[in-house]
Amino acid sequence: MAVKQASLPLFAAFFAAALVGCRSTPEYDHVLTNARVAQFDGDAISFVNVHLALRDGRIAALIPATEALPLASDSTDLTGTFVYPGLVDAHAHFMALGQALETVNLVGTRSWAECVERVRQYVADHPEVAVVRGRGWDQNDWTLDEWPTSVELDALSDKAIVLSRIDGHAVVCNQIALKQSGITAATRIEGGEIITAAGKPTGVLVDNAETLLRIAEPSREEKIRYLQAAERWCIELGLTGVHDAGLPTKDIMLIDSLQRAGGLRMPLYVMVSESPEALDHWLQRGPLETDWISVRSFKFYSDGALGSRGALLRAPYRDRHDHFGLALRDQSYLRTAAARLAKAGWQMNSHAIGDSANHLVLSIYREALGAKTAKPDLRWRVEHAQVVSPEDRKEFGGSLGIVPSVQPTHATSDMDWAPDRLGADRMPHAYAYRSLREANGGWIPLGTDFPIEHPNPMYTILAATARRALDGHPLGGFQTDEALTLDQTILGMTRDAARASFREGQAGEIRLGNWADFTIFDTNLSEIAPMNLPKTQALQVWIHGERRK
Repeated sequence: MAVKQASLPLFAAFFAAALVGCRSTPEYDHVLTNARVAQFDGDAISFVNVHLALRDGRIAALIPATEALPLASDSTDLTGTFVYPGLVDAHAHFMALGQALETVNLVGTRSWAECVERVRQYVADHPEVAVVRGRGWDQNDWTLDEWPTSVELDALSDKAIVLSRIDGHAVVCNQIALKQSGITAATRIEGGEIITAAGKPTGVLVDNAETLLRIAEPSREEKIRYLQAAERWCIELGLTGVHDAGLPTKDIMLIDSLQRAGGLRMPLYVMVSESPEALDHWLQRGPLETDWISVRSFKFYSDGALGSRGALLRAPYRDRHDHFGLALRDQSYLRTAAARLAKAGWQMNSHAIGDSANHLVLSIYREALGAKTAKPDLRWRVEHAQVVSPEDRKEFGGSLGIVPSVQPTHATSDMDWAPDRLGADRMPHAYAYRSLREANGGWIPLGTDFPIEHPNPMYTILAATARRALDGHPLGGFQTDEALTLDQTILGMTRDAARASFREGQAGEIRLGNWADFTIFDTNLSEIAPMNLPKTQALQVWIHGERRK
């Protein structure tokens, strides 16, 4: 009996200690305290003062700032800073950005001579490379607005040199690259041009002609370096996700393997670069979905770019009267592919710049999505939707749910020379982002098309709202009747980007159950003067519950 009496206080003490232990067990992995958190109501953004509780990389609770802090394994005091849903670039080229960072940078060059000098320096500094690659030249920015030639490149190296135009729709290469690829003045290809002079190729290949190049592609190790370089820069700029607008299957699988191994931790919505073989492979395999990558769409090209006069127009170019642009894919092929994708339930995303290309793509979409065999809610996208006739603009949204996906910095990059290409009568139909958003029922995903444009999302906000370039011109803005509000622009990079990639309920808003993806600023972006936006930097970046900046 004495033994029992002695055991009671010991048991009571143990039970009390167990209760204390239960109460001290962290309920959350991390709590971000004293946050001003963005909340969406229609087109309006407001802020609430809360503590953000995270668990397993997701938002587990939004606790009013007046309430006691919950137990968590870790905490970060945000001291009243402004927490936006993570900013996402809804149209970009992730690996190409990394490659641009690791090869010859020709962005901002003011002449072909300056390009050649940069290549000369790169060749001297990188004797180890097998192929000299570069990107970023734009003859529209040069005093002498003419195509370059290979003459100066031929004297720089005995290796192949391939330099992509800023939009990726043309390259200039040396004669070694042409010879290795068997390209001559007699070579022909549908949907592309081989520029010649005096009966010889000049080295400039436009649109589909680029596919004729047969040179060594980057190694696996180089591609990994490209991907990781792109990830670092995107995070530094405040991005928490990217829609990659077209990669071949082997590069998609490389990304997936890197993400599974922890070597790449950027959420990516990846479009498969279309080909008959890719269609067969993925429609048989089915979508690829993990916490880090989503593959359920294909990227098609219907035409080229306006800057290289490859955009397909309904009437001739104003500055080249016999030229309508280039159709990069056969219409029958596009229609057959669209029918297959609609039946299989895959998203179709088509590059369309010119008014003729947009008209064609919209008609193909209407035919395929209206078929009885089409799956519902496929959210087929028109990437760029750059020059759209008013009667075609009405095809967006509606019962078929066709989505315009646009890049605001294209407007401010093109505005100085686009009237020369299009003429005054077509300019009101170009870069019409507000009208496209209204046609789509009040939402529009926004991207940059990087590395064609700079990946900084603050540049996107400036271009979309003020419609002005980084140097401030034009003072009154460019076609400002098509400007978006600041809140609409932020929605385009958060909620709308998520919706365009089927990730609503996963990302795009700060609410329970969504991924803890945040871009945090020390200032409410609506209080920043437009020309100060490019100087504004993200204070912190969180991806899947982990601080990355």
